[in-house]
Amino acid sequence: MELKRILARDSRAANEKALQLYGPDVLVISSQRVDSQTELIVAIDTPGDAAQAAATPAPVASPSDADRFVAFSDVFKVSVEQPQAEPEDELELDEPLYEPAATRLAAARPMAAPVTAPTPEPAPAPAAPVAQAIVVDAKAEADDLRRSRDTVELLRLEIAALRQEFNLNRQVAMWQSGQGLSPEMTGWFAHMQELGVPASLRTLMADSVKDCETVSDAWPLVHQSLVSAVQRRKAAWPTKGVHALVGPSGAGKTLMIARMAQAASAQIAVEDMAIISYADTKAGAWSQLQVLAAQSGVGCYRAADAATLKLLLEELSHYKVIWIDTSGTDFLTQAAAIQSASSNVQLHAVLALDATVTNVRKTFDATAPAWKSIMLSKFDEAAHPWHVLKALCEHNVPVTAVGASHLLRTEPMAFDASALIDLALQGLRPDGMPQDVAVLAPVKKTRRRTTVAKAKAVHG
Repeated sequence: MELKRILARDSRAANEKALQLYGPDVLVISSQRVDSQTELIVAIDTPGDAAQAAATPAPVASPSDADRFVAFSDVFKVSVEQPQAEPEDELELDEPLYEPAATRLAAARPMAAPVTAPTPEPAPAPAAPVAQAIVVDAKAEADDLRRSRDTVELLRLEIAALRQEFNLNRQVAMWQSGQGLSPEMTGWFAHMQELGVPASLRTLMADSVKDCETVSDAWPLVHQSLVSAVQRRKAAWPTKGVHALVGPSGAGKTLMIARMAQAASAQIAVEDMAIISYADTKAGAWSQLQVLAAQSGVGCYRAADAATLKLLLEELSHYKVIWIDTSGTDFLTQAAAIQSASSNVQLHAVLALDATVTNVRKTFDATAPAWKSIMLSKFDEAAHPWHVLKALCEHNVPVTAVGASHLLRTEPMAFDASALIDLALQGLRPDGMPQDVAVLAPVKKTRRRTTVAKAKAVHG
């Protein structure tokens, strides 16, 4: 190899001159300005270098070198540009780890030319951690790809839901304009629309207050109508069996499991309870679950896929209560996978009270699994739980627990429709309205004749 010096007026002219003199294989070493000119130092091959390269035999690629330098894209074809595949296609990496990897590596390894030299000593076999690291990286990329697709799908559904709500708001506004409401009531319903109260709930409230002139008169009627629409029979907390908590990210599933386990420890020994983390690859999720489980003294286990979960449930079948914590990525698919692993698992949906309309619709969609119950969280943080209220009015699914605090030692509350309506109406309270506005309560009818008849029977 020989170094050459080229001078030109600028870098472009120097590069063109180098290509013209020495061809496209020229190698640029450095470039700098010298006396208002550009100096280019290039390296070119000499005839001696070419002869030496031709006389040198090609090196034989060892198995370890081939394993190390095989392009990752040749081993696992994972691309964002591919059309959206079903989650089962993306999770094919959960099959036996080493056999598919070794097969693909062998197919991608270049064939070495036959050598007449003495047979060298056999090279050491490729270490298993190399293939394992490749598979782990591929699974991480597949998880990131699935999260990205889930986020895009949520945004698309959110925009479609907002467009549908806008059309419904326009129709409801035209209907309310013909109801002849007072100016104060008209302004109050306009404020509801600004806060994002669904049109169906506004219609329900407008029907109950069409004869009221002020918000103070309409307040107890609105409260009573909403309580009647949301009211349902109380459901007991699960105290035996296998229960999986499923829901979107950030709904508070892990904290709800820790609270339920700690609340159940008053009746069941902690040695008879277990918590399983299922397919949660989010950073720090496993560590957080371990810390929360350690505070309550409950054993904690981990299952990476449905097959491992099935085996783990069989091993822990002697436990009285088993809680399964899940991740929020594509939670409906995870619920179906848990049901396929074991038909004895009871599914519970966990929703934050301030959940978006998209997450609420996905939870109560017709294709969603049959939920055993609904668990509500973030009662102390939510300000406008209107979308959840709308879903509770439309679907008669029992509510077993309500998370009222971010503290672990605070037990979940039982479902109280009146308290939930009070929380929702706080954002609609006009300025200057007293806090102690009377709320209508149903009057219990006493059976006087039956009481008199019982008294006569007792006293003769």
